[in-house]
Amino acid sequence: MNKINMKKLGKISLLSGLAIGILFIASSAMAADSAVWTTLDVSGALTDKLSLTVEEELRFADATDPSLARQHTDIGVAYNLGVVSALGGYRNTSAGEHRPYVGVGLNLLSGDLNLDSTTRLELRDWDTLRGRTELTASATVAGLTPWITDEVFVDESGLTGNRASVGVTKGLNDTFAVRAYYLLDTAMGDSTSHTHVLGLGLGVSL
Repeated sequence: MNKINMKKLGKISLLSGLAIGILFIASSAMAADSAVWTTLDVSGALTDKLSLTVEEELRFADATDPSLARQHTDIGVAYNLGVVSALGGYRNTSAGEHRPYVGVGLNLLSGDLNLDSTTRLELRDWDTLRGRTELTASATVAGLTPWITDEVFVDESGLTGNRASVGVTKGLNDTFAVRAYYLLDTAMGDSTSHTHVLGLGLGVSL
């Protein structure tokens, strides 16, 4: 087996192991609901370092009989400084929530395996602060980019949620890419609840 194939095998094995871990946790989640989330995001460069992304997300409750539960519109900018990116944006939801945010992105590892983290501080409805940190591992194998993520949510009360996902992205050309994923959404508070999410997305790069 040549060196290139060994690298591919290593990337696949690592991501597969992490994905199996997520699915094992999901299988043990009790009293879980289901949902379907669909996303369209359009991004483009404003300058060499500054980019703009507009995202529209529809969240449907109950995967067996979907009904629209929420709609999110997000407008964000990123200023790339190399391994560090400065982030800022605004999200509005169909629940009437206004959510400006700032954050920082870190490119922790590049190469055969990519490792990135994003931390955001959101001001929900102008009066409640929430922090969220997401860690993403990805690799490109045979034209596909499998990835896994884990995101934690905290506010003044402590840890309030976790989202773990495993998915794959396929670039169709230089402009369009599609993705599909499974996400376990865990809400924490006085009680803990789980939602199994099927995610579908279309990305457009201008």
